[in-house]
Amino acid sequence: MTDSKPTGELHLRVVGQTTDWRLLLHGEPPTEDDLASWMQEGMVSRILVAEQGSNQPYTLVVNFALVVSARVLSVTGGRGVSF
Repeated sequence: MTDSKPTGELHLRVVGQTTDWRLLLHGEPPTEDDLASWMQEGMVSRILVAEQGSNQPYTLVVNFALVVSARVLSVTGGRGVSF
């Protein structure tokens, strides 16, 4: 899956951190409802992402019990994110 195009951008704010993690999503992005339920239930989820400046995707395991805010920007969304 090398050099695949990102499908969105995920911003996560983790407990105790002052800045968001900005990750490029690959594959089907989670919905707002997915993120909300994962945070509410404290789920651990696998997400296929790449870091800014890289198109090399990897699986990131996130403990959503430690996430205080999350948002997904879509490549087709209103914010016009382009990769």
